[in-house]
Amino acid sequence: MNRQLVPSKNRDVYAPNVDEAQVLWDSMEQIGLDPGHLRRNRIVTANKSDPLHKQFDMLRTRLLLAMRENGWSRVAVTAPTEGCGSSFVASNLAISFARMESLRTVLLDMNLSAPSLSRILGVSDPTDIADYLRGHIPPEDYFLRAGRGLALGLNETRDLNSAELFQEAMMVDVLAELQDVLAPDIVIYDLPPVLESDELLSFLPNVDGVLLVVGGGQTQPQDVLRAEQALEDRTQLLGVVLNKSEGILV
Repeated sequence: MNRQLVPSKNRDVYAPNVDEAQVLWDSMEQIGLDPGHLRRNRIVTANKSDPLHKQFDMLRTRLLLAMRENGWSRVAVTAPTEGCGSSFVASNLAISFARMESLRTVLLDMNLSAPSLSRILGVSDPTDIADYLRGHIPPEDYFLRAGRGLALGLNETRDLNSAELFQEAMMVDVLAELQDVLAPDIVIYDLPPVLESDELLSFLPNVDGVLLVVGGGQTQPQDVLRAEQALEDRTQLLGVVLNKSEGILV
């Protein structure tokens, strides 16, 4: 049986002058993120009390300029190996973008074998992302909206078959639908490490470029080189972010 995307309850029923994407954003479940929890998890871009937020804002500005210049909107954040802090960078970057009220930002936890964004952001019991990626639920029923312009696609369920899911045609259709109906200005995908599985490489056709996060005092030079070699000719390397030093360096 051929699977089909679940039709939206809110789509194609409005007058032509209505921003249908905004209607879908407004229909998402809205949540609040606890400032104390964010602070304990070093989400420094949620407010401006930590000087480190300036480095993320600089990264945001550089990335936004490059994306606009090239007509891109989809960014993958990854690392050579586990423990480099790619989810930390993805979360802070997404919330930095979300502080720009004119932008629509989507953050998705695509590290299905080791999801962490729900824990970092303090959101419990999110809908299983695999159900969304398989087209079982429409985007406005899956995503959670934090503030006006940040949609969170979170997950707590480990999926050991994520490499196979990433290669399914349905997932490609779902992500294309996300771009069409939610009209995000930027989508940030938090992805598994480059060197520890084939998941990221199979996902690359769905993004415009990659940010590579390396851990200061942890990532070996040869691992950075191997990761860059794995990515070259497959996608655009947007930058290398040094984490776990005195801050972040791009």
